[in-house]
Amino acid sequence: MTAKVRAPSRFAWWLAALPPLFVLSPLALLALPRLKSLSRKAQWALALFSLSQVLPALGSSEPLVNLVLAAIRCLLMLGLMAVGASLDSSRALVPMAAGLGIVYATALVGSVGVQSFTGLLGQRLWHPYMTSVTLGLAGAVGVWLALFVGVRAWWRWPLGLAALVTLTLSGSRGALAAALLGCGLGWATYRNRRRLSAGLFAGMALLSVVYVVGQRQDVAAVLRLTGSDTSGRDLIWNDTLSVIQSAPLTGVGMYRLGERLTPPGQPCQMWPSRSNEPSPCPDWLARLGNPWVIAHNVTLQQLAETGPLGLLGLFGMLGLAVSAAFIQRDPLTVAILTGMLLATVTDNTLLVPGPFIGELFWVTIGLVLSRLPPDPPALSWPAGLTAATTLLLLSAPITALILRQPLHQPAQVTALIAPRSVGDAAGLYDVYARVDLPAGVYRAVLRACARNCITLDVAPVELSAGVTRHATPRAVVHLSGHLQDVAQQKVELAIYPQKPGWHPGALASREWTVRRGP
Repeated sequence: MTAKVRAPSRFAWWLAALPPLFVLSPLALLALPRLKSLSRKAQWALALFSLSQVLPALGSSEPLVNLVLAAIRCLLMLGLMAVGASLDSSRALVPMAAGLGIVYATALVGSVGVQSFTGLLGQRLWHPYMTSVTLGLAGAVGVWLALFVGVRAWWRWPLGLAALVTLTLSGSRGALAAALLGCGLGWATYRNRRRLSAGLFAGMALLSVVYVVGQRQDVAAVLRLTGSDTSGRDLIWNDTLSVIQSAPLTGVGMYRLGERLTPPGQPCQMWPSRSNEPSPCPDWLARLGNPWVIAHNVTLQQLAETGPLGLLGLFGMLGLAVSAAFIQRDPLTVAILTGMLLATVTDNTLLVPGPFIGELFWVTIGLVLSRLPPDPPALSWPAGLTAATTLLLLSAPITALILRQPLHQPAQVTALIAPRSVGDAAGLYDVYARVDLPAGVYRAVLRACARNCITLDVAPVELSAGVTRHATPRAVVHLSGHLQDVAQQKVELAIYPQKPGWHPGALASREWTVRRGP
């Protein structure tokens, strides 16, 4: 069992308030002086990491703005790591359980209030300012705290139960995978596994029961956990890859990727909305484009924002922290770091400021670095091996994009009605097309490519069997969107499977050039 050490009071309240009030994360900057207590090698690692994140901004298209933004994010990450360095042990994260309880209650009450208890079973869990993925990860964090922190059972069991319910009803497959991986690796590094096994077995049994009941009762969130599709992330990965190709050495700058991925005319949005009405960003934030739009993969995000130098710096730090956590045999830090890293395959849980998930990740890294000895024995090669392995595993979408093969299906766009010239890019651009495909459900995607490609519109396409036995099913699709404000751009209409899984290839496509003119 971990020694019972209390967190310093000045950070205990901050940790407790962070999950529901993540706007308090900038207060971590007050802890920056604590970095002086780290070992010399840890300080060198932080210095090299910071330089790798900031230097690419100098070569970007807007060096001054991007340098300021990079400095802001780096300072916030350093402040969060300084908070972690101020904690005596991972047990000092216990106050966060109070804030997690508020998040769980808010999500449940908010979901029932919006759609009633019966409707709750037909939708994923909803929160006023957190996505379903964030709620799922919040549930995973609660599970890890309940399992790996040696505290009294009177609050550990209720916390674990509430966390499992939240995790399941969020319908987040990435969060569920993160929770399972964190539990497994945390158990493997736990010193008293026999004592932990009872709680782990009870949690798995409860999760299995909820899963079976949810499948039989057609609970939407539980049914979603069995799917293997990427929920449209394949389109975002394609667009992000085009952004990387437009700035391969320096990236486009931190917080600037959303501007490149957001279709023209779509406003900056702050919070998820149940009514699909956007909650607009403040004017000062909207000037950055749409900073909360992400690549849904940590490797793509980092390459797009900071180029190869920033990518190497990030994974060098991750390799050091993860390998050190395993050497220290701290199950909670191992669970947090590995579980959240797994979630970055289809999301990005490392960005700050954000809904407390990224903040907890960097606090945990600071906690691990603070326990590095002045001369860590033979840590260089484990850190390098861990960094390389982590980079390879988390780059699965890039591997899929590079190795993709055309799908061999009889598919064609046989007719197309689309203007080749527009007078004003601010107006809607309409495309009509006839597609010949085997019977099934598909997605029609309209993209525009100038400095990079942007998905303008996505529409479902359903084709039923032909009238005669050998007739090819046909459908007419209509897509529209605002083109990019440039003199000339390439426009593409592509047909994708409705559930592509990890295969991002198009079944059929047509490309043409649109020029601005009379």
